[in-house]
Amino acid sequence: MMKHTITRLNQADTQAFLWVASRAQQQGLLLLARLVSRLADGPGYLAAGILLALFEPVAGPHFLALGLCCYALEIPIYVLLKKLFKRARPFRRLNCWHLLVPADEFSFPSGHTAAAAVFASLLGMFYVDSVWLMVAFVALVGAARVVMGVHYPGDILAGAALGLLCVCLITFSARVLDLMHMPPTLLEQL
Repeated sequence: MMKHTITRLNQADTQAFLWVASRAQQQGLLLLARLVSRLADGPGYLAAGILLALFEPVAGPHFLALGLCCYALEIPIYVLLKKLFKRARPFRRLNCWHLLVPADEFSFPSGHTAAAAVFASLLGMFYVDSVWLMVAFVALVGAARVVMGVHYPGDILAGAALGLLCVCLITFSARVLDLMHMPPTLLEQL
């Protein structure tokens, strides 16, 4: 039963990827996907965290500290899941086009989407007014990775879930253990 379910999910994921791939060959869309994917590379998150820590004296240092802890949890889990599932990237399995050669050979889960979800979740917690903008950012990052041919839609969903889970675990732990002496307004949001 479980094997049949996994097979059906994989087939649906492949069909969704092929549907996107058949519509994603427009030059403007490909350039946008490349730009969004590039924005979601790791160094930008660290730079944003450092800038917030420098220029937002109350919340900024807490944002940076929580962000570093979240990424310290997310990255090893992401690597472990990649090695555990060993899901071939769509362009390799389906022998189709792709816009870049990724750093690793496996697709599940999407590390770019996981990292974007961590960043977006933290920004949404600290700056509530930005939450919908951040949800859109995560969706754009995930869509860009599919359009570029390096991830299936299921990889994107798993990456987003991983990022969100890491933020929940770290913020819950920080709150319970009182590791972050955060202002009351931030604690109420967590």
